[in-house]
Amino acid sequence: MSIAPDDNTTSTPEFDNNDEEVINWEEEAAAIIRDVNPHVALIEISRQLPSNENKVYLNVRTIERNDYCVQVSGIGFRIVSNVFDTINADKGEANENVDDEVYETPYALLDKISPSYVESFGNQLCRQLLSVQQMRTQFNEEDEDGVEGEDEIEYNAAGASTA
Repeated sequence: MSIAPDDNTTSTPEFDNNDEEVINWEEEAAAIIRDVNPHVALIEISRQLPSNENKVYLNVRTIERNDYCVQVSGIGFRIVSNVFDTINADKGEANENVDDEVYETPYALLDKISPSYVESFGNQLCRQLLSVQQMRTQFNEEDEDGVEGEDEIEYNAAGASTA
């Protein structure tokens, strides 16, 4: 089952005749794009290379302006070219004999090919943590104001003056 990062909906898994889950690679690619888009210069599904039930191709331009064509499949993420919409002749189908590096996640791939991705992701994480810290501080200040107000009401109810 797949859950998109910014989406509360889930897709119902489909199974083939061998009871293996069939993955909609275009949906998976769309979720990947939404997730990593803030940390790359460009990422899109290739319009020229065919997607099918086994794989999809992404064109990725890093913040450093390096271009890659990446195959996304059940084995992982594999760079097939340094040119958009292109598969190098020596990068045919992936198999165990190919010396290509295969990455389990888009984050592992981007971590390897883009130092600016790491910095961008780290900066976003710092901003989010700072935001959480500011919200907690604001909540604590509001909570303290509420407690002080309650103490004042009780004190006033006892007949003390508030001069």
